[in-house]
This record gives sequence, C-alpha cells and structure tokens, in this order.
Amino acid sequence: MLLEICLRKNLNSLLTKIIINTNFKKKLNIVKKIIPIILITLYLSSCGNSKPVKDETLTSFMLGGIYFINGYGGIESTNGMMIDAGYTSDADLISGYKQIFEFPFERTEKSGSKRVLKEWWDITDKTSLLEEIENLKTREYAHKAWDYARIVNNACIAYSAEYLSKDEVKKITNETLVLARKDFENWNDYYTNFDLGRTDWNPEDEQGESFESIAKNITSYPNSIYTILPLK
Repeated sequence: MLLEICLRKNLNSLLTKIIINTNFKKKLNIVKKIIPIILITLYLSSCGNSKPVKDETLTSFMLGGIYFINGYGGIESTNGMMIDAGYTSDADLISGYKQIFEFPFERTEKSGSKRVLKEWWDITDKTSLLEEIENLKTREYAHKAWDYARIVNNACIAYSAEYLSKDEVKKITNETLVLARKDFENWNDYYTNFDLGRTDWNPEDEQGESFESIAKNITSYPNSIYTILPLK
C-alpha cells in the first residue's frame, strides 16, 4: 500500500507540516522498486573510475530544501526517515530525497496552498505568482539565496494550488538553479546567505533559530543529500 502524505501549512512560518500516516520505510521500499530508470540516468562509479553523481532535477529542488527539511520536523527527523528505510548508498539516498523534495505539496491541499500564497506573498493567481518569481529572480539584493529558495518553495506550493503544472515548476526550478550557480560556489555559501536573508526579512521570526540551525548543519548531517549532490 502506497504511503499517503498529507500536508498542512503552518502560516506562521510558511513551512510544510507533513503527517506521515503509515511507515515511511514502506513508501521508500516501493519507490526503490520503481526507480531503475531514474538511477540509470545517474553518473555512478563504474570500472573503477569514479564519476560524480548527478541529478539536475533534484538539485534544483534542493535550492528550497531547507523549507522541506524544517517541514518534516528538522534534520534529525529527515535523517531518521532515511535510516528507518535502510538507505545508506548514494543511489538509495537520491531516490529517497527525490520523494520528499520534489513536489512535496499535494494538490489535495489546494485551498490551504492558495491561502498561504495570498496571505504571505499577495499571490492570488498564476499571473501574480509569475510576477513575484520574476521579481525575486531579477531584483538586486545582497542575499539572493533567500530569493532563490523562496522561488522554489513558492513554485512547489503553486503546484499544489493548481497555478502551475509539474513541467512549469521544473522549468522554474531549473532556471533558478542556473542563477544560483552563478552566484554561489557551494551549498555552504548558499545556505549561509539564505539565513542572512531570512534574518534580514524578519529578525524576530519565531522560526529563526530553527532555520539557523538547519542552515548551519544542512551539509554535514549523516545521510545529507547536500553531501552527495553538489551545487556545481
């Protein structure tokens, strides 16, 4: 039985609160059986020659991954999902993170997603969404990682709100990845900059400590996808 993931939006922090109704391990084991084609596309080690592992789609969603990790309960909870599933190899971890990072907001949460976009960013339809995304892409700002992460997060929420299709979301995340790679050398630089931007946005935010902790440890915790797929 495929795991059902229900999403609840926390309007105070614009984070995903994800309730997992059955054992996460069951979902990842099922996914493991249906992703051989995905894994073929990865650049894995062969014939004794090490090649970098690569998944451009997942890497693009990782730009907003700090929101998703926090929504799953933080680093410890996210890592626990992978441990419970017995995922330790790079290929297994990539398949696991694809399930929880790519399109984490379900369309069953359409009304809640629309409410979040309207109350936090004054986004009420596809037109206003695309205008906001373009503004975040092009505005001059010292902490662009904060802008890029919001683009990815909002695009994912917009899919749930039925403002964007999956192909449209992927186009946006891939375009944002190109921009992020021009501005940042690695994930540490990116998330340090993100945290500065979020603090600049609201230094009194009640979720500030949580985001700061994740930003500092996102590239170093066991089974972190950020140690497997580099920004560049």
